[in-house]
Amino acid sequence: MTGIRAHLLRGAALGLLSIGAVGCTDQGPAPASTPPTPPASTTASASAPTSRSTAAAAAQEKRVKDALDTVSPDAPEFVESGTERVEDGVRHLSPLTKGAAYQLALVCAGEGAVVPVVDGEEIRTVPCDGVPVLHRIASAPAELPLVLTGRAGASGAVGWRIVALRG
Repeated sequence: MTGIRAHLLRGAALGLLSIGAVGCTDQGPAPASTPPTPPASTTASASAPTSRSTAAAAAQEKRVKDALDTVSPDAPEFVESGTERVEDGVRHLSPLTKGAAYQLALVCAGEGAVVPVVDGEEIRTVPCDGVPVLHRIASAPAELPLVLTGRAGASGAVGWRIVALRG
């Protein structure tokens, strides 16, 4: 029995060595179509600004959401809200009750300002200072188009919230 076990162990060891050797063999030069891999130092320095800008974008989005979260999504007057990057702009169509009154809150956090167009009409410009700008919609259409466009050089996060007004 020990002789068989010794042969099995040797066979297993040789099998593992041959598998390891296959993984360590040189595959030859890379095909011409494969781009060269950049050095690790270049990759690390290139990703640092990206992670900083991602962190800044997340902080701006959080600031916008915090400014808009004055009404719970579970509240009966809450209709909808959303956030986007200023650079992407907003083109949104909100289904509303025709003739009802609503309040639209707009917030931008970052640099510059955004120009809102509500139901085809340009309204007060929203500076990207994190302070909500309120707009009353006295008699809403069945579908309210909302377009937010950043002015030249504007960046950051922009958000909107619509709530129904009572009475």
